[in-house]
Amino acid sequence: MSSGPTRAEAPRRRFDVRRARVLVTARVARGVRRLRADAVGILSASVAAGIAYAVALYAVGHDVPVFAAIAAWVCLGYGNDRRPRKVAELALGVTLGVALGEVFAHLFGTGPVQIAVVLALAVSVARLIDGAQMLAMQAGVQAVVIVGFSTTLVGGGVGRWLDALIGGALALLTAALLPLDVRRRARALAAEGMGELAITASDVARGIRLGDPDVLNDALVRARGSQGVLDDWSSLVRDALEATRLTPTALRHDDLLTRLQRGSTLCDRAMRNLRVIARRSWTVSENLRDRDRVADILEVTARASRDIGFAFESNADLIRLRPQLLAVAGELDPQAFTGWQTQTLVVLLRSLVVDLLELTGMTGSQAREALVEIDTGRPG
Repeated sequence: MSSGPTRAEAPRRRFDVRRARVLVTARVARGVRRLRADAVGILSASVAAGIAYAVALYAVGHDVPVFAAIAAWVCLGYGNDRRPRKVAELALGVTLGVALGEVFAHLFGTGPVQIAVVLALAVSVARLIDGAQMLAMQAGVQAVVIVGFSTTLVGGGVGRWLDALIGGALALLTAALLPLDVRRRARALAAEGMGELAITASDVARGIRLGDPDVLNDALVRARGSQGVLDDWSSLVRDALEATRLTPTALRHDDLLTRLQRGSTLCDRAMRNLRVIARRSWTVSENLRDRDRVADILEVTARASRDIGFAFESNADLIRLRPQLLAVAGELDPQAFTGWQTQTLVVLLRSLVVDLLELTGMTGSQAREALVEIDTGRPG
């Protein structure tokens, strides 16, 4: 299995510029999609921080109420997980840390020893109050900030504690009045993940059709860079399931989220298979036979992947997408192709098509049974 390294390593310098361009282009595109998806969370948390600052400044009369804005932002963040319990834990942690820091700084002043002691004290008290890790983390951070900052910079006394309380209260109010729809974000990430799979399959098909190792390498680089999207999809769905199960009225969405969770696992598996196909195609591209047939199969899988992504995003029925994949499954007989390199690719494509069939709702055994049987030539 060591036939590829020499071929793979020799042109590495020649691909450096292309690799950088592919990575930058893909990263920018993903960044734009990320920003668009998180825009509501960023805007609402920023507005809440501004309102908290204004309340502490104009209504309470504090001169520099930065901890009001900090507390609101820390508690809300820009993500989609705004469960009231989580926001309350963060608000309690921030307020607790500021309060302990205020008392400690007033009694013992500031310095390296004081920083170490107040950090240990704040985290210990937080752990006594509740087992939430974020509560303890925020309590420790805010206590260090209070003891470390001079009171002339951000005020002092009860003021900073009250500012943190105001910020935490605004965060809780925002989370209650403007809950973010984690299901919408999960569907969008599912469409993005399947889109990455579709683009990679299309690029591999083009590279095989042209017999161009540069195009195949670009596809492999892009496929490797897509792991972050798949990881985000998986973690978001997991968090969303935990959040909806805490809210009885949201239990009706569990079926959708469970389907998206299964989809994230299958898409990750399909992408790993596709990376193997791209890498194998790159190392043997000069010796591949039946290029157009293999490329046609990959283009069908690319269209199917994109359609599955659209179905996830719109919560449409996935069963209607099976026929095109079943047709491909019936063509994947390695012995019907010429050359062992091409036959090896067809064997790898069988695994990819099984993953896609499972994404449409079939079980693993059903998907494997849909594949054309391989005649081994052995009796019985």
